[in-house]
This record gives sequence, C-alpha cells and structure tokens, in this order.
Amino acid sequence: MSEGPERRAEQGGAAPSRPAGPPRTFRQRDWVAALRSGKAVYRLGELARLAGHSEPAARQAARRLVERGWLAPLGKALYANLLRPEGPPTVEEAAAVLYPPAYISLASALFAHGIADQAPHVLTCVTTNKTKRFVTGLGEIHYHQVKPDLFFGYTLTRGIPRAQPEKAVLDFLYLELRNGRRPALDEWNLEELDLDRLRSWARRYPSTVRRSLAPARTARQSGRRGAPAL
Repeated sequence: MSEGPERRAEQGGAAPSRPAGPPRTFRQRDWVAALRSGKAVYRLGELARLAGHSEPAARQAARRLVERGWLAPLGKALYANLLRPEGPPTVEEAAAVLYPPAYISLASALFAHGIADQAPHVLTCVTTNKTKRFVTGLGEIHYHQVKPDLFFGYTLTRGIPRAQPEKAVLDFLYLELRNGRRPALDEWNLEELDLDRLRSWARRYPSTVRRSLAPARTARQSGRRGAPAL
C-alpha cells in the first residue's frame, strides 16, 4: 500500500508545495509609506519596481498619485515626490536626473558661487546631450551642450552636481563666444577664484576663451572686479 503525503512528511520527506497566492496589492497606505520615506524624484520604472507593477500599471498608478497631489510630473516618465518630510524636491534636484548627464553651471553656478550678482530666471546646466529646454512644475531648466572632453570640473553636494567656480566661468565664456557674444567681465566678482586651476582648465578650451581672460585687471591684486591675468 502506498503511503500518503502526510505519512511521507512525517518520515522526513518533503510535503508537496502549495501554489502561491496572488501578489499583495500595493494599496494607498503603501504608497504613502513608500513616498514619505523615499527619494526626491522617481522615474516610472522605479515606481513600477517599488509597487511590483508593470510599467503600464505603474503609469496608471502615477496618474492617480498626481491627482491626489502626492506626485508632480516633471517630464516624460519622471515625477517629483511631494510627500517627502523635507518637502518637495528643488529644481536643482530635478535637474540632476531629468536629462543626464548634466551639471549646474553657467549663470546659475556663477550666482551660486557669488561671482555674478544677478540671479537667473531659469536654472542653467551643461550636458553632453543636445541643447534642450524643460518647463517643469518646479521651474524652467535650460541644458546647453558641450563636447564630452569639456564635461568635467563639477562636484556633488547632497546629490546635486554643480560646476566649481572656475569651471562655471569657463563654461559661460565658451558658450557665449560660441554663440557670437562677447561677455563683459567687469561686473563679476573674481577675487576668490583659484587662478592655478583656472589657468590649467582654460588650456582645454579654445584660444578664444583664454584670450577673453587675458586683460591684466587682476582682481586679487587690485581689489577691483574684472578678469584675472592669465
């Protein structure tokens, strides 16, 4: 007589496995808990993995979360997390993931470093992608293309990539000259620049950029604004 499965299990044999039940539904309270402990910005694929959804199902869920005011659309398949305890993400946090690779530079970085006194109305970034403009719920972001060998000279602060002061100066001059404009440096605060770093990095740019820095108005020595002598 053959033994039943219960008898075999008692003798050390493995009992037959039972079919798994349906996956647990990711409910409203699960979204709240996940977003409150989550990061600033999510891509659609990340939301899908978070909830165990397919991307079409995650897109529908994201639409409902936007309607509830828990997410805000930033671009194609990109969302700002509005439930973070720290508050909504900043436009700088969004810029870091919206159109990678990119770092904040040009007018925005010049103002952040105290080199330029006037705050720009848009966030300006440098990228190796094509030049592009995004209008998001957090603010307008302009990305300007540079060659891959000029994509350097930035640091990460709380996950936000920002050009170092010397690199922001060089990026700005390079793009202004490339677009046929000659920037005036008289109103810039250049006293705190690292001149050795500026000279070293300027060699990687076209000669027109180096010549634009040539006026012998060395702010460090004179205490006045203007371009440092290179």
